[in-house]
Amino acid sequence: MAPDTDEYEAGLTVIGEFDTVETFCRYFNWLKPPSKLERNSNYHIFKSGIKPMWEDEANANGGKWVLTMKNNPQLLDRCWSWLAMALVGEDLDEGDEICGAVVSLRSKVDRIQLWTRSKEDVEKINGIARKMVKLLDISEADGIGLEFQYNNEERPVANRFLSIQAVPQSSFRTSFAGKPPGFNSPVAGPGEGPQVGAGAPGAAPGGAFAGFGVGGGGVLGSGWRGKRSA
Repeated sequence: MAPDTDEYEAGLTVIGEFDTVETFCRYFNWLKPPSKLERNSNYHIFKSGIKPMWEDEANANGGKWVLTMKNNPQLLDRCWSWLAMALVGEDLDEGDEICGAVVSLRSKVDRIQLWTRSKEDVEKINGIARKMVKLLDISEADGIGLEFQYNNEERPVANRFLSIQAVPQSSFRTSFAGKPPGFNSPVAGPGEGPQVGAGAPGAAPGGAFAGFGVGGGGVLGSGWRGKRSA
């Protein structure tokens, strides 16, 4: 492993692991929303056994959907909250395709990334983007950027993957039936956000996601073996 990778990984700390929705909610409620972190900080949530690094075997041949937004802390917090709940509720995955997610606070543009195991099945990868855009209730009008990137030095062929402009407008402006008992989202009000927890449609006990961490120079310390972010 390269020295810069070792140095980055050594400065990261696991916040916790979970195997039930209730445990996830306890961790999530304890954390400050990402907009309140120091700049150059990250949160990560990844499936058990997968490190949030390019070099991990599960990520090496994959890519990531990258949402970008500027100066909109409320939207950033809402999108991260809803995405994390959707991952735990297994509302997005296409055949175990999703590895995890990252939210990054940066000086110019904040990012939310959704990491995938592969990049070859364009239809499947684009299907994940459509689901994510619909679940997060976002559109180009929100000042959102959307791009698929590979987890290596290559760049995708132009127009192969969706952009926010290419997602059908009918995908937007969805609403959700509820939220898990005792779950206090940083931004979602009563009845908002995807539902996970007891009785939620499609929610497995704890889901497949089992690790939470932070990265970068945030107040909570550096986090869970995260990928270096530009």
